[in-house]
Amino acid sequence: MELTIKNLLLQELARRQTRNSAYSLRAFARDLGIGVTSLSDVLADKRNLSKTNLAKVMERLAVSPVEKDRLWENYKQNASRAQDLDEKTLLEEDIFRLISDWYYLAVLNLTKVHGFEGRADWIAARLGIKLEEAEEALVRLERLELVKKTRGQYVRTKKQLTTSRDIPSSAIRKHHSQNLVLAEQSLHRDPVEYREFGSVTVSVNPEKLPLAKELLLKTRKKIVDLLDNGATSEVYTLSFQLFPLTRLQILTEDKND
Repeated sequence: MELTIKNLLLQELARRQTRNSAYSLRAFARDLGIGVTSLSDVLADKRNLSKTNLAKVMERLAVSPVEKDRLWENYKQNASRAQDLDEKTLLEEDIFRLISDWYYLAVLNLTKVHGFEGRADWIAARLGIKLEEAEEALVRLERLELVKKTRGQYVRTKKQLTTSRDIPSSAIRKHHSQNLVLAEQSLHRDPVEYREFGSVTVSVNPEKLPLAKELLLKTRKKIVDLLDNGATSEVYTLSFQLFPLTRLQILTEDKND
């Protein structure tokens, strides 16, 4: 097997898990002295270890002088070949995750609630997500300069949440799909006084849809301004769902042409 840092890490992780089946990726990252998100991304071929982290890993794993030289050479080749691409790809990945995975925006809004604690474990507990997901979200949000670490805790920056590039439609679809799942979970979990679900089925004049969508957008803004006023303690998602039950005639006609 080719000697690469990824292969070395996978071999060592497998060896430790053979000795202890409960040994986790988080524990491995802790023992290596690097972040679990960095380790996970390296194993998933999403990025390379930084120079500092590579030195830590080689020291903790006690690699031989020959292996160390080969790993450094591999690092230099990868760094010179992919530096610009990695930065661009990493930014695109961060923005994709920000839009597609529901808990990124939830973390950002959680910073505004009363009693917020900028620690991954506290955030994970409040949102009901895994600790690794909270840690990964904080790392990405920090790279996007939407949060920063101050005195050991994360706080939100004053940077406005905007994206100057096109958002992939797949990210938007994933975002809405996750919200539908979360809504179903809330329907069965949360007391009725803390949620609102309603629907109405009507016949529709498609020519009026643009006006209806504009009205929904204005109403959404008014509700957000109302709820996001004063001392906040919870994070909610507000969803309007307007969609056809009939198979759209225009699509049927296109197929028949």
